[in-house]
Amino acid sequence: MTTPRIRKLPAAILLIGTLIGGAHIGATLAFTGPDTPLKQSLQPGLNKYFLGPLDQGWNLFAPGAYSQDEYLLVRACVSTADVCAGGSSAGAEFTEWRNVSAEETPEPGVSRILANREHRQSKVVHSRFWPAAAALSPEMRRMAEGNHLDGQPVFGVALDDTAASKDFNPKVLSQLKTYQRMEDTAVGFASLYALREWGGKASMVEVRMRRDAVVPFEKRHEVAADKTQSFMNIGWRSVVIFDEETRNAWL
Repeated sequence: MTTPRIRKLPAAILLIGTLIGGAHIGATLAFTGPDTPLKQSLQPGLNKYFLGPLDQGWNLFAPGAYSQDEYLLVRACVSTADVCAGGSSAGAEFTEWRNVSAEETPEPGVSRILANREHRQSKVVHSRFWPAAAALSPEMRRMAEGNHLDGQPVFGVALDDTAASKDFNPKVLSQLKTYQRMEDTAVGFASLYALREWGGKASMVEVRMRRDAVVPFEKRHEVAADKTQSFMNIGWRSVVIFDEETRNAWL
């Protein structure tokens, strides 16, 4: 009596495996495919799937292979928020720019066979933020580079409000929401870094993403070979407040 069940079990497993594999392949094609209305509607779910447990640097592959070094830079204002808002003339104390990515990079000569996510957090934030920022229009980019404190909407309206759907068409609104998620991640990361590095005194942070063009192979020995730099900036933002457990886990 048990024989038919035993014979059906492999078929059921095969069917489930086929469905899971097909769904993954379909999602991969949608995620890496051209921008379409269908992709826009699926984008939040695709981002959650691929940029979460299946984090993958797609630019490792042609035709968009990496051709630059990426760095995340942070500086902070370590005065109180009201003094910081008044700037240097009000006595605000600003830190120097810190290259977080360079600090996370192993010392020369130290080999690391397997990727260690603990030592490349800024690289992941950079790689996700840059394309989201690059997709913005010049006007929206300028707004994002401005200073927005105490939760002030970057684009003049809360993107989840009904008013946002009236101010922006669906495609633009989707781009703005994607950007906002990436900015929130970058500012949160910068906040944790600033609170650790400057003794919990930081009240505001500013973030700068930098890309240095890789020197062509044939010019690798030229001392004067220039590395063209490009930037994506996030203006001053209030430090994100984390609960003690989250902060202690990161610090």
